[in-house]
Amino acid sequence: MPPNVSLILADCDAWAPAALSSLLVPDECARAARYRHDDDRRRFVVRRGLLRRLLGERLGAPPAEVPLRAGPNGKPLVDVVDGPVFNLARSGALALFAFADVPPETSAGSRWAGAVGVDLERVARDRRSLADLERIAGHFAPAESHWLRTLEPAAAVDAFYRLWTAKEACLKCLGTGIGSGVVTLDDVACAIGPGGTIGHAARRSGPEAWHVLPVDRCRDHVAAVAVTADGP
Repeated sequence: MPPNVSLILADCDAWAPAALSSLLVPDECARAARYRHDDDRRRFVVRRGLLRRLLGERLGAPPAEVPLRAGPNGKPLVDVVDGPVFNLARSGALALFAFADVPPETSAGSRWAGAVGVDLERVARDRRSLADLERIAGHFAPAESHWLRTLEPAAAVDAFYRLWTAKEACLKCLGTGIGSGVVTLDDVACAIGPGGTIGHAARRSGPEAWHVLPVDRCRDHVAAVAVTADGP
């Protein structure tokens, strides 16, 4: 069975950066200073500070002492044996944190123990035409592209974002993401169920498979969470 996943959605603009900036390490402060726009800088400080606070609660450690590091493809990890399994996504002012509750007795050696991915995207109905979506969907798996083109325009927009976030969440389980070039978008095939539901995805060129949970209650956003499936 896949682990339980806890989700925390935060509006970074509702937080005062000064209350969280003291939790950041020097390298993170330097990253924040490199942002050109004030909004982006503030949101980074809040996201990172909240992440450190949430991880500190789970580790029983001060937030500033949480040993965060970047994985091989940039995915943030906790440098502790059997540390918290987590991922985060951002869109504008929103940040979505996902924590997988992995039983300690199964954490070592389990195929899904270290893999949870989450994606969050604003549904831009006012910016994406059906033609735009079809062009982007040309990089989806053939069955997915065909399915999108059978839908009415309004339904196709919603379906596109459900597919997109599901695929991105799966790729982030691997520590990559869309545009990384490590795994292509069409290499992740989503199983489309009745009514366009997505509950499972698999890599077409490899053994990896995922349980997927779409999350629609994120204001004007769509999100998806994926955990590596323990077996076929």
